[in-house]
Amino acid sequence: MNLRSYLLPAFLALILHSVILSALFYSWFGYAEDHRQLTPRHVKAQMVDLKTQIKASQQAKQAEARKKADAKKKADAKKKADAKKKADAKKKADAKKKADAKKKADAKKKADAKKKADAKKKADAKKKADAKKKADAKKKADAKKKADAKKQEALENEQARKEVEEKLAEQQRREREEQAKAQREAELDAAMAQEEREMQAEQEQQSVAGYRDYIAYEIEQNWRRPPSARNGMKVSLALHLLPTGEVDNVYVVKGSGNNHFDESAIRAVKRVGRFSKLQEMDPVLFDRYYRKFNLEFIPSDLRR
Repeated sequence: MNLRSYLLPAFLALILHSVILSALFYSWFGYAEDHRQLTPRHVKAQMVDLKTQIKASQQAKQAEARKKADAKKKADAKKKADAKKKADAKKKADAKKKADAKKKADAKKKADAKKKADAKKKADAKKKADAKKKADAKKKADAKKKADAKKQEALENEQARKEVEEKLAEQQRREREEQAKAQREAELDAAMAQEEREMQAEQEQQSVAGYRDYIAYEIEQNWRRPPSARNGMKVSLALHLLPTGEVDNVYVVKGSGNNHFDESAIRAVKRVGRFSKLQEMDPVLFDRYYRKFNLEFIPSDLRR
């Protein structure tokens, strides 16, 4: 058996005996001291009952024995309780030790698994990093190749653009020269055509002018002066003629202010009826100048 298991009960028993002896000592000597203090200083004779004292001593011993037995019983109970507590503590310690061992084993297993997972993760990360590095290098190489190709294409496009621009500029220059030449020729042709038209128009005017005088003369020859006619009177007439020179219609465009004079001019035209010399005209000139035209009629005897 372990010696340490008796130390605590022995220590408790020693304390209990000390307490009991101290109580008895105080009971004996304290009572005598109190009795001495209450007793006068003068000597007084007193009878002592030895039988009572012996009985009291025996009772005190019995009480001490009972206290000692109770203390022993209490110490045994405490010892038993301590033993049980120690057994429980040992059981608990064993369970804790077993749990700690299991926890340690689990922790080691977990640590090994984590170490293995970390190693795998690290290997995967390295593999991924190597793959990414390789992919980045390929991507960079492809980008450089693409950039070089794009740069070369840009140079070729620029060269082609310059060539196209030069050809276009040359073509535009030739077109401008041709347009300028064509414009000069067109202007020259137009000037010549205008000159020709002016000459023709002048010839036509000279040709048709005589016919206008002829028509005015014929009308005046058939005109009968009304009594209300005065010097300076004139009327503008619109004449519609047929190619034969025949009068198709006649009406006043701008009157003289004297209805009799205006009516006399219309009657004169109708008396003529046909301007026969107009048949000698070129049909084109007739249609242009005498198909429909206006004539200002001023008789010669009213011109003063």
